[in-house]
Amino acid sequence: MQLLLIRHAQSANNLLYQQTGAKAGRHPDPQLTPLGHRQAQALADHLRPQGGPLALTHLHASLTVRAVQTAAPLARALGLPVHAHADAHEVGGLYWGAWDGERGPTPGETPAGLRAHCPDLRWPGDLSPHAPWDGGFETDDPVVHAGRARRLLGDLRARHGPDDRVGLVTHQLFAQFLIAALLGSDLPRLPATLRVNNTATCAFDLRGDTVRVGWINRHDHLCGHLGGALVTG
Repeated sequence: MQLLLIRHAQSANNLLYQQTGAKAGRHPDPQLTPLGHRQAQALADHLRPQGGPLALTHLHASLTVRAVQTAAPLARALGLPVHAHADAHEVGGLYWGAWDGERGPTPGETPAGLRAHCPDLRWPGDLSPHAPWDGGFETDDPVVHAGRARRLLGDLRARHGPDDRVGLVTHQLFAQFLIAALLGSDLPRLPATLRVNNTATCAFDLRGDTVRVGWINRHDHLCGHLGGALVTG
């Protein structure tokens, strides 16, 4: 398959960090900001069926609100369902408290709650069709994150063939583990953090014996006032 990693649009936590430089007051599962919604629509307009390497045939997203909200205009523009993945969430999953202090797990949205943001969402078959997603809470262990990245990529490879062009809406830090896994790195994650702006894309061709990189952090669909700022989460 060909794979397009897509970072979600600007979230309320992204804006909080941009404004304060801190994560105090963050929400475990934030929604997009008004700017984030405009960024997501700009990406959808850019990826609207046009042929070439950006003509997606399948769309996947993490089970976070910000990822599903980012995928919603893509689903409308492309006429595709959004297949949700419990393994595609950000590093650490959903949690209360501070990443570097006391924290604990918190659940995510219910299927109905996420479909209110994206009616085209397809809930994972191995999760309860009514209960909230458990939030994916995990310890701060690069080996755990890397294992989840490999598991997700293995699932996508099993689902898709060489003619499929797959879009995956995911997250900034987890993308570092996905890219490392795609490139066959011996390290759990990349040794240096690659910049991935909100709604920026990273393209990979997985056909053949080696993975070819098309581009990293492409965001030419964003004009100056939609650029926002790079922050994690």
